[in-house]
Amino acid sequence: MAQTMLTGTYRLVHRDNNDNTLAELLEKHSSEFGGTVGTPNTDPQKMPKVKPTTRSIREDDKLVVMFKPDTTVTEHTTSTAATNTVRVPVRIKNLRSNFAFEKTLTTIDFTDRRAYANSQAWTANVWYDIFSLTLGAQLEMRLGHGIQDARVDSALNLQKDVTTS
Repeated sequence: MAQTMLTGTYRLVHRDNNDNTLAELLEKHSSEFGGTVGTPNTDPQKMPKVKPTTRSIREDDKLVVMFKPDTTVTEHTTSTAATNTVRVPVRIKNLRSNFAFEKTLTTIDFTDRRAYANSQAWTANVWYDIFSLTLGAQLEMRLGHGIQDARVDSALNLQKDVTTS
């Protein structure tokens, strides 16, 4: 069994609580992130940057990471794991207190919507929801950080490796 890095297009979308897509926020090809199988890019200076957006994701809305593979990949019949790398810079604001802070979302902040599975197929040119984050009560979130250190704070990274035969 070997790890394979899924190559294709990642898309960040804003959805309401009924899973209706309200806006496509960002789209990037996996080649822009510069990782290799089992070794995601760890240098934020070499990752693509996210400009702050004005579109707000509010309570009960979702930030969803979608993926469209370039080629069809089938996970191993006894697949044991997938390796996920997520780094999404956001600005979060509490609407009641008006307190805002910047955060870099990682894998632990998201729900894995397409976890590894034995013999699971990733069909070329089909969009899959792979991660989602539902915003909590009284919160508002925007994609991107303010300018502190533009070389590293606004860096975006997405990579999914799966076990194949």
